[in-house]
Amino acid sequence: MVLRKLLLPTLSAATFLVASPQVVVAAEGASDDIAEVVVTARKREETLLEVPIAVSAISAEEISNRGIFSITDVVNNTPGLNLNSVNSGRNDRSFQMITLRGFTPASTNSTLTATFIDGVPVASATAFNSVTNPERIEILRGPQAAYFGRNTFAGAINVVNRLPGHEFGGEVSASAGTRDTSDLSFSLEGPLFNDMLGFRVTGRTYAKNGSYINAANPSETLGDQSTKVATMMLVAKPTDQLTIKLFGLMSRNEDGPSAQGQLSAWEIRNNGGVVNVPGISGNSAGTIVLPNVSNCTISGLALGRSASEARVSRPYFCGAVPGLPAGFSPAQNTLVDAPLQRVLANGAFRNVSVSQGVSGYGLKSTHRHGHLNVDWDIGVSGFTLSSLTGVNAERYSELADLDNWDNSMFRNPFPAGLNSQRSYWDFPFLIERENYDFSQEVRLAYDNKGPFHGVVGAAHLHLKQWFDGVNVFSETELGLNRATNSTGAPREVKTNSAFFGLTYDFNDRLSASAEGRYQQDEVFLYNGPAAITISQANATALGVPAAGGAHAAFEKLLSAKYNNFLPRLIVQYDLTDDVMGYVSYSKAVNVGIDFFNQTPFSAASATVLQAFNDLGLTVVVEPEKITNYELGLKGKFLDNRLQGTLALYRANWTDQINRRTVTLQDAPPPAGTGAPQIVSGQANSGEVVAQGIEFDVLAKLASFDLTVSAAMNDSDIRRFSDPSISQATGLFGDDFKGNQLPLSSKYSANIALQYNGKAPKWQDGTWFARADVNYKDKQFADAGNLTWIKARTQVNMRAGLRTGAFGIDAYVTNVFNDKNYLSIAQNTLLVPGAAPVGTTTIAGGSFAYVNLAVPDLRTYGLKATYKF
Repeated sequence: MVLRKLLLPTLSAATFLVASPQVVVAAEGASDDIAEVVVTARKREETLLEVPIAVSAISAEEISNRGIFSITDVVNNTPGLNLNSVNSGRNDRSFQMITLRGFTPASTNSTLTATFIDGVPVASATAFNSVTNPERIEILRGPQAAYFGRNTFAGAINVVNRLPGHEFGGEVSASAGTRDTSDLSFSLEGPLFNDMLGFRVTGRTYAKNGSYINAANPSETLGDQSTKVATMMLVAKPTDQLTIKLFGLMSRNEDGPSAQGQLSAWEIRNNGGVVNVPGISGNSAGTIVLPNVSNCTISGLALGRSASEARVSRPYFCGAVPGLPAGFSPAQNTLVDAPLQRVLANGAFRNVSVSQGVSGYGLKSTHRHGHLNVDWDIGVSGFTLSSLTGVNAERYSELADLDNWDNSMFRNPFPAGLNSQRSYWDFPFLIERENYDFSQEVRLAYDNKGPFHGVVGAAHLHLKQWFDGVNVFSETELGLNRATNSTGAPREVKTNSAFFGLTYDFNDRLSASAEGRYQQDEVFLYNGPAAITISQANATALGVPAAGGAHAAFEKLLSAKYNNFLPRLIVQYDLTDDVMGYVSYSKAVNVGIDFFNQTPFSAASATVLQAFNDLGLTVVVEPEKITNYELGLKGKFLDNRLQGTLALYRANWTDQINRRTVTLQDAPPPAGTGAPQIVSGQANSGEVVAQGIEFDVLAKLASFDLTVSAAMNDSDIRRFSDPSISQATGLFGDDFKGNQLPLSSKYSANIALQYNGKAPKWQDGTWFARADVNYKDKQFADAGNLTWIKARTQVNMRAGLRTGAFGIDAYVTNVFNDKNYLSIAQNTLLVPGAAPVGTTTIAGGSFAYVNLAVPDLRTYGLKATYKF
């Protein structure tokens, strides 16, 4: 309702044409005009108001004024953008899933919104933390395949670096805040060798303690973060026709245990070290360790695979999930004892070396990025040849208490040789991942200030990933080796493409563009770390007869190629000299790096293989597709004291990839492991129609700068299937029709008001005060739409004084301490000595508890800046 009240009067007024709320404000002493912002949405410089694409651009000044440091800050300040970081059982910086325009990926590896630095693809959003004081951050909405290539299904986010200045100079800043928050950064730039070479170096060190006390260890806070970054840019111009830009960065994150809460639909009691689950075991004796906070009972399905199955009543969460119960959450068992130290010190089963990986609970990650951009005016009028080469190397190592509750008071039920290192039961989970990629783009552009503009080019991207996830106590302490203790396998994709963009100006008012990319994605499936033999009959039944036979560890098993042509057509018309409109049609596909379902090749149990077949999964899935239609208006008014952009879109999402999941008790050894197993895979089981409206307004009102930005991103599920959701909720097949996509906000908005004044007692002194109000509507937990987290409104305030080269700011973030959750994920509740609550062998729910990302609480701070 808040956003509807905001949208309707805005659209009814002439100011429905909006500007990016992040447009740079004119400097003191300049005219009251709003300065133009240059973006590179089509790989060439155009102003934000003339490019016929829905784009927002957060300028360097706005990045500073809003206190933006991470991708989380970008999301908070951008309507239509959501971030889910608990989808993998923990709320940290290792797996951050971006959702733009409500297009929720199937998994953290199925990226629908691609990320770039200076137009070079990067593997994950955490790279944003590594760019210090950029020129701007561009958010491109809608399919961007024509110019940015793969994974730009919903859009793209591009961080643009600041170029070196023509004079020696720099900046030093230091800030300090509550909970030991500190942020030190510097930059130094200038010319070398008679201005033929320019350089810019930056460095940053950032740290903060978490906002939450670990209930299981009151001496520890949850959510501690630490980041160190160094970057360098060199710009050489040996001739007037040749420009060479070289950029490199190195960053390291070292975080403590993540901050998340847990709500359980089942009550867990400790009865002398034995688990009691009232309603399942029939025993209600003992001390409550995990309370039941469910608020309803759902008639679910026994297995979730057929609407005709027996109905089973289970406790569940209906409507908005409640707050965290006092004294119980957040609580994680993060004890690093001798058995855990011994296991982590054994590098035979680890994907990351012991010296570079974690030695306790938390996250260690490194990111290295480099790119080389060469632009050559080849001497023929209007033609420029460009080359863009990029490399990325990322490494993540994390140990998490994956069950997310303190179970240290329960006796370990496992026999000697299996999870027997401790006297109590625990589920520490080690996840380690390495990403490497190389990209090369070459393009020839033509622009001779005539009616015709164009670009043609070719691109190559090679991405390879090593990923391991393992319960560190799933084997004996001694004799661990990666061939028997890990289920990880390499993942690889190669993408080759050719692209073009042609624009013709029919007259001063009308122009048309035809753009497109022919793209070939080749995805590879590798064996895991243990040798396997696949019977020819099973391989044929799975639809992959070529995979039959014996396979060595890490052997390449299969590959598949996907060829697609991805067009975009745009017609642009200038209604006046200051107002333009456009219509566009575009297509995109998503080909993920984990496009194969590997379970049949890594499972040793007939029980698991049968579950894979029962889920209707196949080894190979098809790319998901989108067709997008868009109408936009942009303009400036009132002598350029008001700017605005507006976009309306409708998109058809077909062959949508959904996760199909079931949790079961595996058969006992030797046929199986006897342990809880989660069988999961991807399937083309969905179809969605999405539509929305997005607008931005920027106005200069005397000494005030007002920015208003909002989005309505609606979705209509037409087809959907996931047995785990059906098992828990009882919804099946057509029951999902008309529901909204999960993990995204239908309504979102940002309002910022800044007052700019002069400080008469200071020579050339100015001061400002601003408030930012960031609103995100509720988010559904799944496609059943029965459970959601509430809307949240975060208010940040900042005031500062500038005099000469010196500036000082005071800030408060989350002024009103909004504790509503940032994101939600459902999980199966694991308990010792029994099947997981939620399997077919126990009358529990498939989603017996939810993980919740909790926000940073109110933070006060001061920041001082000196420019030289």
